[in-house]
Amino acid sequence: MVQFKKEEKEKHLYEYEITIEEEKVQEKLENIYKEASLRVAVPGFRKGKAPRAILKAHLNQNFIKDELARSLIPDALSKVIKEENLTLFGEPDIDLVTVEEGQPLVFKALILEKPQTTLANLEDIEVRKYKVVIRDSDVEKEIEGIQKSRGLWKEKEDLPVETGDMVKVKIEDKEYAVMASFSDDESVLSRVVIGLKRDETGKFRPQETEADKPAEEVDFTVIEIMKKEIPELNEEFLTQLNPELKSLDDLRLKTRESLEKWAEDLVQIRMEKEAVALLAKKSEVVVPSVLIDHETKHQIDHFIEHIQKDGMTLEKYMEITNTDFESIEKDFRKQALWQLKKMFVLQEYADKNGISVGKEEMNEEMERIAQRTGKEVEDVKQILEKNNKMDDLMDQKLQQKLILDILQKVKTKELEEPINIDQWKALEDPEEEMVE
Repeated sequence: MVQFKKEEKEKHLYEYEITIEEEKVQEKLENIYKEASLRVAVPGFRKGKAPRAILKAHLNQNFIKDELARSLIPDALSKVIKEENLTLFGEPDIDLVTVEEGQPLVFKALILEKPQTTLANLEDIEVRKYKVVIRDSDVEKEIEGIQKSRGLWKEKEDLPVETGDMVKVKIEDKEYAVMASFSDDESVLSRVVIGLKRDETGKFRPQETEADKPAEEVDFTVIEIMKKEIPELNEEFLTQLNPELKSLDDLRLKTRESLEKWAEDLVQIRMEKEAVALLAKKSEVVVPSVLIDHETKHQIDHFIEHIQKDGMTLEKYMEITNTDFESIEKDFRKQALWQLKKMFVLQEYADKNGISVGKEEMNEEMERIAQRTGKEVEDVKQILEKNNKMDDLMDQKLQQKLILDILQKVKTKELEEPINIDQWKALEDPEEEMVE
Protein backbone atom coordinates (compact mmCIF):
# COMPACT_ATOMS: atom_id res chain seq x y z
CA MET A 1 0.00 0.00 0.00
CA VAL A 2 1.23 3.48 -0.88
CA GLN A 3 0.47 6.59 1.18
CA PHE A 4 1.37 10.16 0.30
CA LYS A 5 1.24 13.76 1.44
CA LYS A 6 0.97 16.59 -1.07
CA GLU A 7 2.25 20.17 -0.92
CA GLU A 8 1.59 22.73 -3.67
CA LYS A 9 4.79 24.75 -4.15
CA GLU A 10 3.21 26.95 -6.81
CA LYS A 11 0.64 26.58 -9.55
CA HIS A 12 1.28 23.21 -11.31
CA LEU A 13 4.32 22.42 -9.14
CA TYR A 14 3.80 19.88 -6.34
CA GLU A 15 5.96 18.05 -3.83
CA TYR A 16 4.72 14.58 -2.88
CA GLU A 17 6.09 12.70 0.13
CA ILE A 18 5.36 9.07 -0.69
CA THR A 19 5.59 6.21 1.80
CA ILE A 20 5.85 2.55 0.80
CA GLU A 21 4.76 0.28 3.67
CA GLU A 22 7.33 -1.80 5.57
CA GLU A 23 5.73 -5.09 4.50
CA LYS A 24 6.27 -4.24 0.83
CA VAL A 25 9.86 -3.17 1.51
CA GLN A 26 10.57 -6.43 3.38
CA GLU A 27 9.07 -8.50 0.59
CA LYS A 28 11.28 -6.79 -2.00
CA LEU A 29 14.28 -7.09 0.32
CA GLU A 30 13.79 -10.87 0.52
CA ASN A 31 13.88 -11.06 -3.30
CA ILE A 32 17.04 -8.90 -3.45
CA TYR A 33 18.89 -11.10 -0.94
CA LYS A 34 17.69 -14.26 -2.66
CA GLU A 35 18.95 -13.08 -6.08
CA ALA A 36 22.21 -11.83 -4.54
CA SER A 37 22.88 -15.17 -2.82
CA LEU A 38 22.78 -16.88 -6.20
CA ARG A 39 25.24 -14.40 -7.73
CA VAL A 40 27.66 -13.56 -4.90
CA ALA A 41 30.37 -16.07 -3.95
CA VAL A 42 30.79 -16.33 -0.15
CA PRO A 43 33.92 -18.25 0.96
CA GLY A 44 33.02 -21.59 2.57
CA PHE A 45 29.49 -21.71 1.16
CA ARG A 46 27.92 -22.80 -2.08
CA LYS A 47 25.97 -20.14 -3.99
CA GLY A 48 22.53 -19.72 -2.49
CA LYS A 49 23.46 -21.44 0.79
CA ALA A 50 25.20 -18.68 2.80
CA PRO A 51 23.27 -17.54 5.92
CA ARG A 52 21.64 -14.10 5.63
CA ALA A 53 23.92 -12.48 8.26
CA ILE A 54 27.09 -13.65 6.49
CA LEU A 55 25.75 -12.78 3.03
CA LYS A 56 24.77 -9.33 4.26
CA ALA A 57 28.33 -8.69 5.47
CA HIS A 58 29.61 -9.38 1.95
CA LEU A 59 27.15 -7.02 0.27
CA ASN A 60 27.54 -3.27 -0.10
CA GLN A 61 24.68 -1.70 1.84
CA ASN A 62 24.42 1.14 -0.70
CA PHE A 63 23.79 -1.53 -3.32
CA ILE A 64 20.89 -2.89 -1.25
CA LYS A 65 19.39 0.56 -0.80
CA ASP A 66 19.78 1.39 -4.50
CA GLU A 67 18.10 -1.87 -5.46
CA LEU A 68 15.20 -1.17 -3.10
CA ALA A 69 14.73 2.30 -4.49
CA ARG A 70 15.06 1.16 -8.11
CA SER A 71 12.57 -1.66 -7.59
CA LEU A 72 9.90 0.13 -5.54
CA ILE A 73 9.86 3.83 -6.44
CA PRO A 74 8.70 3.69 -10.12
CA ASP A 75 5.62 1.59 -9.33
CA ALA A 76 4.71 3.68 -6.25
CA LEU A 77 5.14 6.93 -8.18
CA SER A 78 3.03 5.60 -11.05
CA LYS A 79 0.19 4.73 -8.66
CA VAL A 80 0.20 8.23 -7.13
CA ILE A 81 0.23 9.89 -10.55
CA LYS A 82 -2.70 7.73 -11.64
CA GLU A 83 -4.65 8.32 -8.43
CA GLU A 84 -4.06 12.08 -8.62
CA ASN A 85 -4.86 12.09 -12.36
CA LEU A 86 -1.70 14.08 -13.15
CA THR A 87 -0.32 14.87 -16.60
CA LEU A 88 3.40 15.32 -16.08
CA PHE A 89 5.69 17.76 -17.83
CA GLY A 90 9.17 16.29 -17.76
CA GLU A 91 10.55 13.77 -15.28
CA PRO A 92 9.95 14.22 -11.49
CA ASP A 93 12.91 15.03 -9.23
CA ILE A 94 13.30 12.22 -6.68
CA ASP A 95 14.82 12.71 -3.22
CA LEU A 96 15.17 9.68 -0.91
CA VAL A 97 14.18 10.31 2.71
CA THR A 98 14.33 6.86 4.37
CA VAL A 99 15.70 3.63 2.87
CA GLU A 100 16.41 1.24 5.71
CA GLU A 101 15.66 -2.38 6.53
CA GLY A 102 12.77 -2.80 8.91
CA GLN A 103 11.30 0.61 8.00
CA PRO A 104 8.93 1.97 5.34
CA LEU A 105 10.64 3.46 2.30
CA VAL A 106 9.98 7.20 2.14
CA PHE A 107 10.86 9.47 -0.77
CA LYS A 108 9.89 12.90 -2.08
CA ALA A 109 8.93 13.58 -5.69
CA LEU A 110 8.87 17.12 -7.07
CA ILE A 111 6.31 16.90 -9.85
CA LEU A 112 5.70 19.50 -12.53
CA GLU A 113 2.22 19.13 -13.93
CA LYS A 114 1.59 20.16 -17.51
CA PRO A 115 -0.05 23.60 -17.24
CA GLN A 116 -3.71 23.83 -18.18
CA THR A 117 -4.17 25.96 -21.28
CA THR A 118 -7.35 27.75 -22.29
CA LEU A 119 -7.17 28.52 -25.99
CA ALA A 120 -8.49 31.76 -27.39
CA ASN A 121 -11.34 31.61 -29.90
CA LEU A 122 -9.81 31.80 -33.37
CA GLU A 123 -12.88 33.68 -34.62
CA ASP A 124 -11.85 36.56 -32.33
CA ILE A 125 -8.40 36.79 -33.94
CA GLU A 126 -7.75 38.99 -36.95
CA VAL A 127 -4.44 39.18 -38.79
CA ARG A 128 -3.31 41.96 -41.10
CA LYS A 129 -2.54 41.28 -44.74
CA TYR A 130 -0.20 43.91 -46.13
CA LYS A 131 0.17 44.83 -49.76
CA VAL A 132 3.81 45.45 -50.66
CA VAL A 133 4.40 47.34 -53.91
CA ILE A 134 7.56 46.97 -55.93
CA ARG A 135 8.94 50.29 -57.23
CA ASP A 136 11.03 50.81 -60.36
CA SER A 137 13.88 51.81 -58.07
CA ASP A 138 13.62 48.43 -56.28
CA VAL A 139 13.94 46.65 -59.62
CA GLU A 140 16.98 48.74 -60.61
CA LYS A 141 18.61 48.16 -57.22
CA GLU A 142 18.09 44.41 -57.55
CA ILE A 143 19.60 44.39 -61.04
CA GLU A 144 22.54 46.38 -59.73
CA GLY A 145 23.01 43.73 -57.06
CA ILE A 146 22.96 41.00 -59.72
CA GLN A 147 25.62 42.90 -61.66
CA LYS A 148 27.84 43.23 -58.58
CA SER A 149 27.45 39.56 -57.70
CA ARG A 150 28.84 38.65 -61.15
CA GLY A 151 31.70 41.12 -61.02
CA LEU A 152 35.33 39.98 -61.17
CA TRP A 153 38.18 41.11 -58.93
CA LYS A 154 41.05 42.60 -60.94
CA GLU A 155 44.33 44.04 -59.74
CA LYS A 156 44.76 47.80 -59.77
CA GLU A 157 48.10 49.10 -60.95
CA ASP A 158 49.43 52.34 -59.42
CA LEU A 159 46.07 53.69 -58.29
CA PRO A 160 45.34 54.31 -54.58
CA VAL A 161 42.94 52.25 -52.46
CA GLU A 162 39.30 53.34 -52.61
CA THR A 163 36.28 52.30 -50.57
CA GLY A 164 35.13 48.86 -51.68
CA ASP A 165 38.56 47.68 -52.84
CA MET A 166 39.97 44.39 -51.60
CA VAL A 167 43.42 45.05 -50.12
CA LYS A 168 46.08 42.50 -49.28
CA VAL A 169 48.52 43.63 -46.60
CA LYS A 170 51.61 42.10 -45.03
CA ILE A 171 52.15 42.24 -41.28
CA GLU A 172 55.53 40.85 -40.28
CA ASP A 173 55.67 37.57 -42.24
CA LYS A 174 51.93 36.98 -42.65
CA GLU A 175 49.45 38.23 -45.29
CA TYR A 176 45.91 39.39 -44.61
CA ALA A 177 43.00 40.57 -46.79
CA VAL A 178 40.77 43.48 -45.79
CA MET A 179 37.86 45.27 -47.45
CA ALA A 180 38.53 49.01 -47.57
CA SER A 181 35.71 50.91 -45.85
CA PHE A 182 35.18 54.04 -43.77
CA SER A 183 34.79 53.63 -40.01
CA ASP A 184 34.10 55.92 -37.07
CA ASP A 185 37.38 54.64 -35.63
CA GLU A 186 40.12 56.27 -37.71
CA SER A 187 42.76 53.77 -36.55
CA VAL A 188 41.20 50.52 -37.82
CA LEU A 189 42.92 48.75 -40.72
CA SER A 190 39.95 48.86 -43.12
CA ARG A 191 40.02 52.68 -42.97
CA VAL A 192 43.78 53.27 -42.72
CA VAL A 193 44.45 51.53 -46.06
CA ILE A 194 42.28 54.04 -47.98
CA GLY A 195 44.45 56.32 -50.11
CA LEU A 196 47.53 54.10 -50.00
CA LYS A 197 49.17 52.59 -53.08
CA ARG A 198 50.89 49.25 -53.56
CA ASP A 199 54.16 48.88 -51.59
CA GLU A 200 53.28 51.82 -49.33
CA THR A 201 53.29 51.34 -45.57
CA GLY A 202 51.04 52.41 -42.74
CA LYS A 203 50.12 51.85 -39.10
CA PHE A 204 46.90 50.77 -37.44
CA ARG A 205 45.74 49.94 -33.93
CA PRO A 206 44.22 46.43 -33.38
CA GLN A 207 40.77 46.40 -31.77
CA GLU A 208 41.21 43.14 -29.82
CA THR A 209 43.50 43.72 -26.84
CA GLU A 210 43.89 42.50 -23.29
CA ALA A 211 41.47 44.04 -20.81
CA ASP A 212 42.46 47.53 -19.63
CA LYS A 213 45.61 47.46 -21.78
CA PRO A 214 45.95 49.98 -24.64
CA ALA A 215 46.70 48.46 -28.05
CA GLU A 216 50.06 49.10 -29.65
CA GLU A 217 50.26 50.32 -33.25
CA VAL A 218 51.14 47.71 -35.86
CA ASP A 219 53.09 48.33 -39.08
CA PHE A 220 51.83 46.94 -42.38
CA THR A 221 52.67 47.07 -46.08
CA VAL A 222 50.16 47.11 -48.95
CA ILE A 223 51.15 44.31 -51.35
CA GLU A 224 48.08 44.08 -53.60
CA ILE A 225 44.97 46.12 -54.44
CA MET A 226 41.97 44.53 -56.14
CA LYS A 227 38.97 46.35 -57.57
CA LYS A 228 35.77 44.65 -58.57
CA GLU A 229 34.86 45.26 -62.20
CA ILE A 230 31.12 45.34 -62.68
CA PRO A 231 29.93 43.86 -66.01
CA GLU A 232 27.94 46.08 -68.37
CA LEU A 233 24.26 45.46 -68.97
CA ASN A 234 24.78 44.33 -72.54
CA GLU A 235 23.61 41.42 -74.67
CA GLU A 236 26.51 39.21 -73.54
CA PHE A 237 25.66 39.75 -69.86
CA LEU A 238 21.94 38.99 -70.46
CA THR A 239 22.80 35.79 -72.34
CA GLN A 240 25.10 34.59 -69.55
CA LEU A 241 22.44 35.41 -66.99
CA ASN A 242 19.59 33.69 -68.82
CA PRO A 243 19.55 32.72 -72.52
CA GLU A 244 15.82 33.52 -72.63
CA LEU A 245 16.46 37.21 -71.91
CA LYS A 246 16.38 39.18 -75.16
CA SER A 247 16.53 42.72 -73.82
CA LEU A 248 17.03 44.82 -70.71
CA ASP A 249 13.25 45.19 -70.51
CA ASP A 250 12.99 41.40 -70.28
CA LEU A 251 15.43 41.46 -67.36
CA ARG A 252 13.44 44.20 -65.64
CA LEU A 253 10.22 42.23 -66.12
CA LYS A 254 11.71 39.00 -64.76
CA THR A 255 13.27 40.86 -61.83
CA ARG A 256 9.96 42.55 -60.99
CA GLU A 257 8.14 39.21 -61.08
CA SER A 258 10.76 37.70 -58.79
CA LEU A 259 10.53 40.61 -56.32
CA GLU A 260 6.73 40.49 -56.31
CA LYS A 261 6.80 36.76 -55.53
CA TRP A 262 9.34 37.46 -52.77
CA ALA A 263 7.06 40.18 -51.34
CA GLU A 264 4.06 37.82 -51.40
CA ASP A 265 6.07 35.22 -49.47
CA LEU A 266 7.07 37.84 -46.90
CA VAL A 267 3.45 38.86 -46.39
CA GLN A 268 2.41 35.22 -45.99
CA ILE A 269 5.14 34.53 -43.43
CA ARG A 270 4.18 37.64 -41.44
CA MET A 271 0.52 36.61 -41.40
CA GLU A 272 1.51 33.18 -40.08
CA LYS A 273 3.68 34.68 -37.33
CA GLU A 274 0.97 37.18 -36.40
CA ALA A 275 -1.71 34.47 -36.21
CA VAL A 276 0.37 32.31 -33.85
CA ALA A 277 1.47 35.31 -31.80
CA LEU A 278 -2.12 36.55 -31.33
CA LEU A 279 -3.34 33.06 -30.42
CA ALA A 280 -0.61 32.80 -27.78
CA LYS A 281 -1.26 36.29 -26.44
CA LYS A 282 -5.03 35.85 -26.14
CA SER A 283 -4.87 32.30 -24.69
CA GLU A 284 -4.56 31.68 -20.95
CA VAL A 285 -1.80 29.56 -19.41
CA VAL A 286 0.05 29.79 -16.10
CA VAL A 287 3.71 28.91 -16.67
CA PRO A 288 5.47 27.66 -13.50
CA SER A 289 8.35 29.89 -12.41
CA VAL A 290 10.72 26.91 -12.25
CA LEU A 291 10.32 26.51 -16.01
CA ILE A 292 10.81 30.22 -16.61
CA ASP A 293 13.96 30.15 -14.46
CA HIS A 294 15.36 27.23 -16.42
CA GLU A 295 14.58 28.74 -19.83
CA THR A 296 15.95 32.15 -18.80
CA LYS A 297 19.24 30.58 -17.71
CA HIS A 298 19.41 28.63 -20.98
CA GLN A 299 18.89 31.77 -23.06
CA ILE A 300 21.45 33.79 -21.09
CA ASP A 301 24.03 31.00 -21.38
CA HIS A 302 23.43 30.88 -25.13
CA PHE A 303 23.77 34.66 -25.39
CA ILE A 304 27.06 34.68 -23.47
CA GLU A 305 28.40 31.89 -25.68
CA HIS A 306 27.40 33.89 -28.76
CA ILE A 307 29.14 37.13 -27.74
CA GLN A 308 32.22 35.22 -26.60
CA LYS A 309 32.60 33.93 -30.15
CA ASP A 310 32.90 37.57 -31.18
CA GLY A 311 35.66 38.05 -28.61
CA MET A 312 33.51 39.90 -26.07
CA THR A 313 32.79 39.19 -22.43
CA LEU A 314 29.46 39.81 -20.73
CA GLU A 315 31.12 42.49 -18.58
CA LYS A 316 32.39 44.29 -21.68
CA TYR A 317 28.97 44.03 -23.34
CA MET A 318 27.28 45.58 -20.29
CA GLU A 319 29.86 48.37 -20.29
CA ILE A 320 29.35 49.16 -24.00
CA THR A 321 25.54 49.01 -23.83
CA ASN A 322 25.41 50.84 -20.48
CA THR A 323 23.27 48.16 -18.87
CA ASP A 324 23.51 45.71 -15.96
CA PHE A 325 22.90 41.99 -15.48
CA GLU A 326 19.56 42.60 -13.76
CA SER A 327 18.21 44.38 -16.85
CA ILE A 328 19.56 41.70 -19.19
CA GLU A 329 18.03 38.95 -17.06
CA LYS A 330 14.69 40.77 -16.97
CA ASP A 331 14.57 41.01 -20.77
CA PHE A 332 15.50 37.36 -21.21
CA ARG A 333 12.90 36.38 -18.62
CA LYS A 334 10.21 38.12 -20.68
CA GLN A 335 11.37 36.23 -23.76
CA ALA A 336 11.47 32.94 -21.84
CA LEU A 337 7.91 33.39 -20.56
CA TRP A 338 6.70 34.22 -24.07
CA GLN A 339 8.41 31.23 -25.70
CA LEU A 340 7.09 28.83 -23.06
CA LYS A 341 3.57 30.21 -23.30
CA LYS A 342 3.62 29.89 -27.08
CA MET A 343 4.92 26.30 -26.78
CA PHE A 344 2.11 25.26 -24.41
CA VAL A 345 -0.53 26.97 -26.54
CA LEU A 346 0.62 25.20 -29.70
CA GLN A 347 0.79 21.86 -27.86
CA GLU A 348 -2.78 22.34 -26.62
CA TYR A 349 -3.93 23.36 -30.10
CA ALA A 350 -2.36 20.23 -31.59
CA ASP A 351 -3.98 17.98 -28.96
CA LYS A 352 -7.39 19.65 -29.18
CA ASN A 353 -7.49 19.51 -32.98
CA GLY A 354 -5.86 16.10 -33.35
CA ILE A 355 -2.96 17.45 -35.41
CA SER A 356 0.11 15.25 -35.59
CA VAL A 357 2.76 14.07 -38.02
CA GLY A 358 2.50 10.48 -39.20
CA LYS A 359 5.10 8.07 -40.52
CA GLU A 360 3.91 8.57 -44.10
CA GLU A 361 4.33 12.35 -43.85
CA MET A 362 7.84 11.92 -42.44
CA ASN A 363 8.73 9.63 -45.33
CA GLU A 364 7.40 12.20 -47.81
CA GLU A 365 9.46 14.92 -46.13
CA MET A 366 12.61 12.79 -46.31
CA GLU A 367 11.91 12.13 -49.99
CA ARG A 368 11.75 15.90 -50.59
CA ILE A 369 15.05 16.35 -48.76
CA ALA A 370 16.58 13.53 -50.81
CA GLN A 371 15.46 15.13 -54.10
CA ARG A 372 16.74 18.53 -52.99
CA THR A 373 20.14 17.22 -51.90
CA GLY A 374 20.61 14.54 -54.54
CA LYS A 375 20.84 11.75 -51.94
CA GLU A 376 19.01 8.48 -51.45
CA VAL A 377 16.11 8.49 -48.98
CA GLU A 378 17.77 5.86 -46.81
CA ASP A 379 20.95 7.97 -46.67
CA VAL A 380 18.92 11.00 -45.56
CA LYS A 381 17.26 8.91 -42.85
CA GLN A 382 20.60 7.59 -41.58
CA ILE A 383 22.11 11.10 -41.46
CA LEU A 384 19.13 12.44 -39.50
CA GLU A 385 19.22 9.56 -37.03
CA LYS A 386 23.00 9.74 -36.63
CA ASN A 387 22.82 13.47 -35.77
CA ASN A 388 19.68 13.09 -33.59
CA LYS A 389 17.74 15.37 -35.93
CA MET A 390 14.72 13.14 -36.62
CA ASP A 391 12.70 14.64 -33.75
CA ASP A 392 13.67 18.14 -34.87
CA LEU A 393 12.37 17.39 -38.37
CA MET A 394 9.13 16.04 -36.95
CA ASP A 395 8.69 19.12 -34.74
CA GLN A 396 9.36 21.37 -37.74
CA LYS A 397 6.76 19.52 -39.82
CA LEU A 398 4.24 19.70 -36.97
CA GLN A 399 4.83 23.45 -36.59
CA GLN A 400 4.11 23.93 -40.29
CA LYS A 401 0.84 22.00 -40.05
CA LEU A 402 -0.25 23.89 -36.93
CA ILE A 403 0.50 27.31 -38.41
CA LEU A 404 -1.35 26.61 -41.66
CA ASP A 405 -4.36 25.26 -39.75
CA ILE A 406 -4.46 28.31 -37.48
CA LEU A 407 -4.12 30.75 -40.38
CA GLN A 408 -7.02 29.13 -42.23
CA LYS A 409 -9.34 29.68 -39.24
CA VAL A 410 -8.54 33.25 -38.18
CA LYS A 411 -9.96 36.34 -39.81
CA THR A 412 -7.90 38.27 -42.37
CA LYS A 413 -8.00 42.04 -42.76
CA GLU A 414 -6.55 43.23 -46.05
CA LEU A 415 -4.97 46.65 -45.56
CA GLU A 416 -5.99 49.08 -48.26
CA GLU A 417 -2.93 51.35 -48.08
CA PRO A 418 0.00 49.71 -49.88
CA ILE A 419 3.52 50.05 -48.52
CA ASN A 420 6.93 49.86 -50.19
CA ILE A 421 9.90 47.68 -49.29
CA ASP A 422 11.51 50.34 -47.10
CA GLN A 423 8.29 50.75 -45.11
CA TRP A 424 8.01 46.96 -44.84
CA LYS A 425 11.50 46.67 -43.38
CA ALA A 426 10.60 49.31 -40.77
CA LEU A 427 7.69 47.21 -39.42
CA GLU A 428 8.17 45.71 -36.00
CA ASP A 429 8.31 41.94 -35.73
CA PRO A 430 4.82 40.58 -34.85
CA GLU A 431 6.12 38.62 -31.87
CA GLU A 432 7.98 41.63 -30.45
CA GLU A 433 4.66 43.47 -30.44
CA MET A 434 3.17 40.69 -28.28
CA VAL A 435 5.90 40.29 -25.64
CA GLU A 436 4.78 42.19 -22.58
